[in-house]
Amino acid sequence: MRASATMSEPATMIRPDAAVEMVVRAAEPRPARSVPLADAVGLRLAETVTADDDAPPFPRAMMDGYAVRRVDAGRAVRVVGRVPAGHFIDTRVEGGTCLEIMTGAACPPETEAVVPVERTRREDEAVVLPAAIEAAENIAAVGSDCRSGQTILAAGAAITPLAVAAMASFGRTAVRVVPRPTLGIITTGTEVVALDAQPAPGQIRDANGPMLLALATALGLDRPRHFRAGDRVATILAALERVADRDIILLAGGVSVGRYDLVPEALRQYGAETLFHKVRQKPGKPLLAARRGRQLLFGLPGNPLACHLGFQRYVAAAVRAMQAADPTPEGADGMLSSAVATKGGRTHFVLASAEQGERPGAWRVHPMPGASSADVFGTAGANCYLEVPPGREPLPAGSQVAFTWLIGRS
Repeated sequence: MRASATMSEPATMIRPDAAVEMVVRAAEPRPARSVPLADAVGLRLAETVTADDDAPPFPRAMMDGYAVRRVDAGRAVRVVGRVPAGHFIDTRVEGGTCLEIMTGAACPPETEAVVPVERTRREDEAVVLPAAIEAAENIAAVGSDCRSGQTILAAGAAITPLAVAAMASFGRTAVRVVPRPTLGIITTGTEVVALDAQPAPGQIRDANGPMLLALATALGLDRPRHFRAGDRVATILAALERVADRDIILLAGGVSVGRYDLVPEALRQYGAETLFHKVRQKPGKPLLAARRGRQLLFGLPGNPLACHLGFQRYVAAAVRAMQAADPTPEGADGMLSSAVATKGGRTHFVLASAEQGERPGAWRVHPMPGASSADVFGTAGANCYLEVPPGREPLPAGSQVAFTWLIGRS
């Protein structure tokens, strides 16, 4: 049985920043679970990882050379053995003797320094040492990298390949993480046909579905389930039931106020509660966000650029928040190469191409406004978004602007 109808449309549009805040508050981090270490890259730790031993656990040679006593500096000493990495040799280093040793090997007892090969001269079974030898030269002491019990990675830390190496060094084969959210995509509209279909008069191929799949992949999510629904509430509801186990559901198209914009009604019957419907922005004013339990649902406008902005700005923030990550997208500052006009009372998000200037970090930003919110052709080379607040004079060329990098940019 579906939940009672709780969906209603707010009387006024919400500001873009307020919409992001509302999405982030509603996006609960997913329950932690244990995964194999090899599958943990890109996730965040749900536990604190500590060292279960000293690292290194033995005095370790940092160079290929000779394990020596300092009293023998400047002398010829007899080579009495060899210490490969991975072996422990209990032959003591005594005055007048040394052992050949390899990088990473455990230093034998009484070793006071490791002298690199290039600082010595070999003479048959002996080697001539340099005149000066520093104490503990080229020896990594026990625990010099890390002490037993020391925190290696705190809960919430991003798991990078280097983090995997650190955990593997202490024998971790699995780790508790905040898993990636799962995603379902529903493309609405009888005018939208599959990529391999020949559109009839009045029909177009589905661009939003592949774009949303690509955005999800670029965020590191597992491949979403993707279904198409027509312009009937019943078919949209049927598609919703097929992705009902997903953490996030995206519905592309059908969220405005036309006769066939049926997503709001389908979500009402599905039992979703509205967070907001309509955002004071261009493109993508009809954007809708809703919640059913822990599940978040987004009604994305059907125009491709509006759909793209909806994912870039709002869906991505929810994905990051569900992974206990900072929801703020990566951005930078740059200088406009040409003027950008304002768009009345709404915040305008302008696709642009930022390129490196003459100085490191000096970005030159080229606006790419496109012909319309459906123009994916004139904006295909964009790599960032400019945010132009409402009620401002046009931004002239040379203005300093902040921009946000696009998900999946090259």
